Amino acid sequence: MTITEERDDGRDGQVPRRVHSPGDFRDFLAKSATQWRVVRALMIRDIMSRYGRENIGFLWLIGEPVLLIGGIIVLWSIMKGAVTHGVSMISFALTSYSMLTLWRHIVGRGTNALKLNTGLLFHQNVRVLDTILAQILTEFISTFLSFLFCYLLLYLFGFVDFVDDPLLMVIAWALMTLFAGGFALCLGALIEVSKPVERMIQPLMYFTLPLTGSFYMLDWMPQRVRDFLLLFPMVHAQEMFRAGFMGPRFSFYYDGWYLFAWGIIAFSLGLTFIKRAERNLHVA
Repeated sequence: MTITEERDDGRDGQVPRRVHSPGDFRDFLAKSATQWRVVRALMIRDIMSRYGRENIGFLWLIGEPVLLIGGIIVLWSIMKGAVTHGVSMISFALTSYSMLTLWRHIVGRGTNALKLNTGLLFHQNVRVLDTILAQILTEFISTFLSFLFCYLLLYLFGFVDFVDDPLLMVIAWALMTLFAGGFALCLGALIEVSKPVERMIQPLMYFTLPLTGSFYMLDWMPQRVRDFLLLFPMVHAQEMFRAGFMGPRFSFYYDGWYLFAWGIIAFSLGLTFIKRAERNLHVA
């Protein structure tokens, strides 16, 4: 970025001012386009390294979550019956496990991105942040496509109704990605600063499972328990996603602005932590 500074005109105490040239914005756009190409290349590299070209290749990106989501739908339907609390178990399981998969995959793979892609930092245009953003975007897209595939299949066979508010579902999915991505950035940075933190990731993820809202609806809970659960952003995302899927036939409790605020805070903290963690990062 080109920056010109006005010289001191001789008056004491005058602070030089920065004047941005007209080409600054074009330079910013050019650098942003370059970094987007880097992130896209990292996404393709990650997909190819995980699934290769054999068998169905990159289609496993969708197929793997589909198998997990489909298995949970069948299992929960057998264990809990077709309807629970007046809610179709298939609809409940589909929305619950799709959002839970998004949370687990983004946090799990995002925190490992630094360790797995350290060697790529030799390339001039590859930054630490790029490796994590590539993981987050890959999981965002693949898990959503898996949900969409399962939904269309179930809809064609008459197991679920047409979604009530697709836009609300997309917003919930994006806000969950924002928060989970910020959480992953924070954990990834902490792992680089303190190695014992890495051993705590899996137990931490198990402890967060009851706080995701995937195994219940807030309408089923007593008021005191509901107020406590609403402190956690993941619950808001889950309720919002279900509200968009099931519609006004049921009662849902969520605050989109609360979830958005937590997402911005988590992502801002994550970016700050990543900058500091880069000082302790050793490229072998």
